[in-house]
Amino acid sequence: MNIKSINRIPWLSLVIFWLAYALLGWYLSAHHIIWLVGAFVALVFLSVAWKGNPLLKQLLNLSSQGLVVVVLASIIVSILITLAITWNTAFNLIVIPFVATVLAQVESRFVGWSKPQAFLLLTLVAGFGLMFGEIIDLTIFSHNVR
Repeated sequence: MNIKSINRIPWLSLVIFWLAYALLGWYLSAHHIIWLVGAFVALVFLSVAWKGNPLLKQLLNLSSQGLVVVVLASIIVSILITLAITWNTAFNLIVIPFVATVLAQVESRFVGWSKPQAFLLLTLVAGFGLMFGEIIDLTIFSHNVR
Protein backbone atom coordinates (compact mmCIF):
# COMPACT_ATOMS: atom_id res chain seq x y z
CA MET A 1 0.00 0.00 0.00
CA ASN A 2 1.56 3.26 -1.03
CA ILE A 3 1.04 6.80 0.23
CA LYS A 4 -1.31 7.70 -2.62
CA SER A 5 -3.77 4.89 -1.78
CA ILE A 6 -3.69 5.73 1.95
CA ASN A 7 -4.57 9.34 1.16
CA ARG A 8 -7.59 8.12 -0.81
CA ILE A 9 -9.21 6.44 2.21
CA PRO A 10 -12.07 8.59 3.58
CA TRP A 11 -10.89 8.39 7.19
CA LEU A 12 -13.30 10.92 8.70
CA SER A 13 -16.43 9.33 7.27
CA LEU A 14 -15.21 5.84 8.21
CA VAL A 15 -14.52 6.93 11.80
CA ILE A 16 -17.97 8.53 12.06
CA PHE A 17 -19.48 5.36 10.56
CA TRP A 18 -17.58 3.16 13.02
CA LEU A 19 -18.59 5.34 15.99
CA ALA A 20 -22.25 5.23 14.97
CA TYR A 21 -22.19 1.44 14.83
CA ALA A 22 -20.15 1.15 18.04
CA LEU A 23 -22.79 3.22 19.85
CA LEU A 24 -25.51 1.12 18.23
CA GLY A 25 -23.76 -2.08 19.36
CA TRP A 26 -23.43 -0.75 22.89
CA TYR A 27 -27.09 0.28 23.01
CA LEU A 28 -28.27 -3.04 21.62
CA SER A 29 -26.13 -4.92 24.12
CA ALA A 30 -27.11 -2.76 27.07
CA HIS A 31 -30.82 -3.14 26.46
CA HIS A 32 -30.83 -6.75 25.26
CA ILE A 33 -32.44 -5.80 21.98
CA ILE A 34 -30.74 -8.76 20.33
CA TRP A 35 -33.87 -10.78 21.12
CA LEU A 36 -36.01 -8.27 19.22
CA VAL A 37 -33.58 -8.27 16.29
CA GLY A 38 -33.54 -12.08 16.30
CA ALA A 39 -37.34 -12.22 16.27
CA PHE A 40 -37.42 -9.72 13.39
CA VAL A 41 -34.89 -11.75 11.39
CA ALA A 42 -36.88 -14.93 12.05
CA LEU A 43 -40.09 -13.20 10.92
CA VAL A 44 -38.43 -11.95 7.72
CA PHE A 45 -36.99 -15.41 7.08
CA LEU A 46 -40.39 -17.04 7.52
CA SER A 47 -42.06 -14.52 5.23
CA VAL A 48 -39.47 -15.15 2.51
CA ALA A 49 -39.67 -18.91 2.97
CA TRP A 50 -43.46 -18.74 2.88
CA LYS A 51 -43.40 -18.08 -0.86
CA GLY A 52 -41.46 -21.21 -1.73
CA ASN A 53 -42.70 -23.73 0.82
CA PRO A 54 -45.97 -25.50 -0.08
CA LEU A 55 -46.44 -26.70 3.52
CA LEU A 56 -46.52 -23.11 4.82
CA LYS A 57 -48.91 -22.12 2.01
CA GLN A 58 -51.22 -24.96 3.02
CA LEU A 59 -51.06 -23.77 6.65
CA LEU A 60 -52.13 -20.30 5.54
CA ASN A 61 -55.02 -21.78 3.57
CA LEU A 62 -56.24 -23.59 6.69
CA SER A 63 -56.53 -20.38 8.69
CA SER A 64 -58.95 -17.65 7.73
CA GLN A 65 -57.60 -14.66 5.84
CA GLY A 66 -59.48 -12.36 8.19
CA LEU A 67 -57.44 -13.68 11.10
CA VAL A 68 -54.20 -13.05 9.19
CA VAL A 69 -55.29 -9.47 8.39
CA VAL A 70 -56.21 -8.78 12.03
CA VAL A 71 -52.89 -10.17 13.29
CA LEU A 72 -50.84 -8.19 10.74
CA ALA A 73 -52.81 -4.99 11.44
CA SER A 74 -52.30 -5.38 15.18
CA ILE A 75 -48.56 -5.94 14.70
CA ILE A 76 -48.28 -2.82 12.54
CA VAL A 77 -50.26 -0.72 15.04
CA SER A 78 -48.10 -2.06 17.90
CA ILE A 79 -44.92 -1.13 16.07
CA LEU A 80 -46.21 2.37 15.28
CA ILE A 81 -47.27 2.98 18.90
CA THR A 82 -43.92 1.73 20.17
CA LEU A 83 -42.06 4.02 17.77
CA ALA A 84 -44.24 6.97 18.80
CA ILE A 85 -43.45 6.38 22.47
CA THR A 86 -39.73 5.84 21.94
CA TRP A 87 -39.09 8.31 19.13
CA ASN A 88 -35.76 9.51 20.54
CA THR A 89 -34.48 5.95 20.87
CA ALA A 90 -35.68 5.16 17.37
CA PHE A 91 -33.78 8.22 16.16
CA ASN A 92 -30.59 6.92 17.75
CA LEU A 93 -31.08 3.37 16.51
CA ILE A 94 -32.16 4.12 12.96
CA VAL A 95 -31.39 7.61 11.72
CA ILE A 96 -27.84 8.14 13.01
CA PRO A 97 -26.43 4.84 11.62
CA PHE A 98 -28.34 5.39 8.37
CA VAL A 99 -26.92 8.87 7.87
CA ALA A 100 -23.41 7.66 8.77
CA THR A 101 -23.80 4.82 6.26
CA VAL A 102 -24.89 7.18 3.50
CA LEU A 103 -21.97 9.53 4.27
CA ALA A 104 -19.43 6.69 4.23
CA GLN A 105 -20.90 5.22 1.06
CA VAL A 106 -20.86 8.55 -0.78
CA GLU A 107 -17.29 9.27 0.35
CA SER A 108 -16.08 5.82 -0.68
CA ARG A 109 -17.66 6.15 -4.11
CA PHE A 110 -16.20 9.66 -4.42
CA VAL A 111 -12.65 8.40 -3.95
CA GLY A 112 -13.19 5.80 -6.67
CA TRP A 113 -14.00 2.56 -4.89
CA SER A 114 -16.27 0.11 -6.68
CA LYS A 115 -19.62 -0.88 -5.15
CA PRO A 116 -18.38 -4.33 -4.02
CA GLN A 117 -15.26 -2.79 -2.42
CA ALA A 118 -17.31 -0.17 -0.59
CA PHE A 119 -19.87 -2.77 0.52
CA LEU A 120 -17.18 -5.11 1.85
CA LEU A 121 -15.31 -2.39 3.73
CA LEU A 122 -18.47 -0.83 5.20
CA THR A 123 -19.74 -4.24 6.27
CA LEU A 124 -16.45 -5.00 8.01
CA VAL A 125 -16.31 -1.59 9.72
CA ALA A 126 -19.96 -1.89 10.84
CA GLY A 127 -19.33 -5.39 12.18
CA PHE A 128 -16.27 -4.28 14.11
CA GLY A 129 -18.18 -1.30 15.46
CA LEU A 130 -21.06 -3.49 16.65
CA MET A 131 -18.63 -5.96 18.25
CA PHE A 132 -16.69 -3.13 19.92
CA GLY A 133 -19.92 -1.70 21.37
CA GLU A 134 -20.88 -5.14 22.66
CA ILE A 135 -17.44 -5.66 24.21
CA ILE A 136 -17.54 -2.24 25.88
CA ASP A 137 -20.90 -3.02 27.42
CA LEU A 138 -19.85 -6.47 28.62
CA THR A 139 -16.48 -5.42 30.05
CA ILE A 140 -16.64 -1.84 31.22
CA PHE A 141 -20.34 -1.36 31.91
CA SER A 142 -21.09 -4.88 33.11
CA HIS A 143 -24.41 -5.27 34.86
CA ASN A 144 -23.22 -7.56 37.65
CA VAL A 145 -25.34 -7.17 40.74
CA ARG A 146 -23.88 -8.59 43.93
